[in-house]
Amino acid sequence: MTVFATNRGGPFDLRLELENDRVLPGRLVPGRLVVSTDSGGEFRGARVTLRGTETWRYDVTTTDGKGNSRTETRTGEEDLPGVPIALSGSLAFAAGETREFPFELPVPGLGPATFQGTELKVEWTLEANLDVRGFDPSVAMPVVILQPTALLRAGVVTVAEFALYPAAEGEADGIRGSIWLDPSPLCVGSPFRGRLDLEMGESRKVQEVRLELRVKVDVTVSGGRDETITVWVGQLAGEGEFGGGAQSFEFASQLPETWLPTIETEHGQADAQFHVIIATAWARDPHLVRDVAICSTTEL
Repeated sequence: MTVFATNRGGPFDLRLELENDRVLPGRLVPGRLVVSTDSGGEFRGARVTLRGTETWRYDVTTTDGKGNSRTETRTGEEDLPGVPIALSGSLAFAAGETREFPFELPVPGLGPATFQGTELKVEWTLEANLDVRGFDPSVAMPVVILQPTALLRAGVVTVAEFALYPAAEGEADGIRGSIWLDPSPLCVGSPFRGRLDLEMGESRKVQEVRLELRVKVDVTVSGGRDETITVWVGQLAGEGEFGGGAQSFEFASQLPETWLPTIETEHGQADAQFHVIIATAWARDPHLVRDVAICSTTEL
């Protein structure tokens, strides 16, 4: 499905097209820039550039002369290496003329993948511009770089020890369970299924048994902030008696299309955990927890 963005600058109308705005690391993505003008004009060159930005938040604490401390949250930003492609040298357009400039966009082999947290973000934009004296007409569109399964499995991105295993054990408050998930890793916007193999003594009266997939974000610079984002919530059981002996419970659902894959960048990282929460009145809720990884495509 072709996606496009348009803009007008001076005498030129620009239309930027891309075969797909969700792109795979290390691949070439076909696109084209269409330039037209009603009145005619000239430019010294045309190019497209894939630009990435990593943004992170951190706290800085200062103390005044009276010993009073003040903490301020600041935002850091760094441009990722751009990928420019020259499309044309100097050209003159006649009135009413339209020209097309096809290109193949090279996507960085290691991303990093698009990530849309609050404390940590990685965003990518494809921009086309013309070099015109006095101003540079441009047009831009957001692009999502996907996190493929292959990079997670290859160890290019650090994941927890058992995050890529189909099943992993958890234990809390005398309750033991094995949490099985398929696929592994889980994928943004895709269906998944799971099973809880539970071992517990006496049954318990619970308010509910809730399932949660949480992404833990850590900014790894000095004073770096962190956050936990609940990506998905499900219910395994409602109010009443739960458990007793050995039992198995199956579940299935679909993750929302939120760009929160497992990533590792120069300034931060994001890991995921799957929680089985046994909500109990007037008591601390036991959590059976296992590490998981999240990709944003299974194509690679």
